[in-house]
Amino acid sequence: MRKIILGILLLPFLASAQDEDPKQYSGEIKSNLFDLVVGKSFNVGYEHFLQGNQSVQLDVTLFDTYSYIDASEIEKNGLIGLQASYNIYFSKSKKHHGFVFSPYLKYRIGKQEVIYYNYYYDYNTNMSINENARREFDLSGLEAGFGLSHKWLFNDKISLTLGSQIARNFSNSKEISDNYSDINFKAHVTLGFRL
Repeated sequence: MRKIILGILLLPFLASAQDEDPKQYSGEIKSNLFDLVVGKSFNVGYEHFLQGNQSVQLDVTLFDTYSYIDASEIEKNGLIGLQASYNIYFSKSKKHHGFVFSPYLKYRIGKQEVIYYNYYYDYNTNMSINENARREFDLSGLEAGFGLSHKWLFNDKISLTLGSQIARNFSNSKEISDNYSDINFKAHVTLGFRL
């Protein structure tokens, strides 16, 4: 009899506990693992969730690269990238995951030193010639672009995002225009944790 009375008294509390929404998260801390492996860059970002399935995001990238060009030949890298993006999620049923469109602005500051390996055969001396040239590039400048990606959410806390970004460089640097394209392409495999 005591168990029945106790059950009747606790029933409203148990029912209200089942009706509660899952924990609402305010944001997500994340890192681009693709940049770490391919570009040897370290990236960390924070995405702050807004209503309407949208968010704002700020990323900092140390040892940044430009379109992964010359990533294997970089000897010294002092390039830092700061990126701000506005993320718009397409799904009405998923909370801050699914397909996402992200316009962004990125500012880079710093220099890279690149080693170019030149091998050729000199037919006059019948010898292989190996010449290494070091060049330093100032890649500071502003770029604007957008990204398309898809974010999966696991256990309501861990996210995995696959996508790519394309942007136009607005720098007046002759070093960039002579040696790199005005279009910067990047890919990302990002792991995130909701806070």
